Amino acid sequence: MMYFAAVLIITVTAFAFAVFASDGADAENTEFLRGYGWEVSEKAVEKAEVIIPDPFDLVYESYNKIQLEAGLDLRPYMGMRGMRYTYIVENYPKDVGEDVRANVICINDEPVGGDIMTVSINGFMHSLNFEDASE
Repeated sequence: MMYFAAVLIITVTAFAFAVFASDGADAENTEFLRGYGWEVSEKAVEKAEVIIPDPFDLVYESYNKIQLEAGLDLRPYMGMRGMRYTYIVENYPKDVGEDVRANVICINDEPVGGDIMTVSINGFMHSLNFEDASE
């Protein structure tokens, strides 16, 4: 019985931590995205740990070009661990036939990068700049 109670307490504590710990990140990230003109879901639909490579490979060189277009730069964060939070975009200016997602990369709980994208094989990815949605 004590074992069951301990497991239950640990499970509830971990769940509560996950729910409440993300609230602050979600509020900060949605405000960050709002600064670029995006309205998104209040809660992240996905969270994943990321490691910014050091040195950048070709993929990250291209991805960082997207960051630079939005006035961001991931080079100062090379070799660092962070989190990627994904939100559903609610105000994409045209119908693309699928959900559009906004990714925010956080290092030390601060938004430092991100993108707007779809997940289909024929999808797209562009900078956080709202104007890039109309191109």
